[in-house]
Amino acid sequence: MPFPILLLLFGYIGLQFLLSGPFLQLLVNIISFRLFKFRWLTPGIILPGLWVWARHFTVFFPGELGTDIVHAKGSFVHFRLSFSNLFKGKLIFRGVNVRSFHMDYTNRVESRKKIEYLPKRGRIQFKLEKVSHSSIDIEDKTLTPVFNIQIRDIKIENGVLDAGSPLEILFRSRMGSCRLGREGLVRTGTLKGGDRGYLTLSGITWGELAGLEIIPLPLFKKQVHLTLEFRHIDDHHTDFEGTLLHTGSEEEESESYPFRFGVDWNDFNLPFDLALRKLIMELFLQTKLEGLMARTLQTIAKGIRLFLGKD
Repeated sequence: MPFPILLLLFGYIGLQFLLSGPFLQLLVNIISFRLFKFRWLTPGIILPGLWVWARHFTVFFPGELGTDIVHAKGSFVHFRLSFSNLFKGKLIFRGVNVRSFHMDYTNRVESRKKIEYLPKRGRIQFKLEKVSHSSIDIEDKTLTPVFNIQIRDIKIENGVLDAGSPLEILFRSRMGSCRLGREGLVRTGTLKGGDRGYLTLSGITWGELAGLEIIPLPLFKKQVHLTLEFRHIDDHHTDFEGTLLHTGSEEEESESYPFRFGVDWNDFNLPFDLALRKLIMELFLQTKLEGLMARTLQTIAKGIRLFLGKD
């Protein structure tokens, strides 16, 4: 065998060893020290396509320094790293397929303090081919009382999760659904072209949805039924139009309010909970109301704006 080819072969074998599953696991755990632990059963990152297949993976952040506590595990994950985007300073995971994923997340640091650590929108993205049989349990200890919500039966097909703007996944999935809290249900999807879509939300109160139960208003005890259609103008702007329906006890009549507004996603480079509250604020401000309800929602929206640190 010619020497150059032999040299390339040994180089490939050496590099593949450095990218092998056991070696990467050992290296990551040594570097991370006590900040987090990482385990997976995988051959590693396979060259030349940077493919990854793993089974029974676990990631654990113990919160040693007062940070958030995260315990995530799954039975299967498959993806490919985009080699070309690495040279552009972007980390893009393509063809992500996840099964039986569960995460317990305890939030101990105020979300506003995390904003500066978020990557810029578009820098780190997960192109989700399929996510199924997954769930997330969230406990937010930064709120009083402590806020808890369970997200069950997560299903996503052909979605995009941006680490810098995670809320967008609700509007950039071919199909998605999940159960929220006790009775909440979210369904979302886009048409074939991807620039138009819909989202429906039902069976949950504003208090449960956004951790706003502390606000002593009857509005936040009412069930939310939201139906909206959206249209992506470009990669940065989306228009929303729909109807907001409030239902209380059986004796009360339902209240229906139309709304229409647009957002610039560059303003939503925020953690998921803050971005959700900001979107709710925009919805409240643009819902066509009159009288006491209008003043109430506008007051709440201004309160959320202050919470988000806006002028």
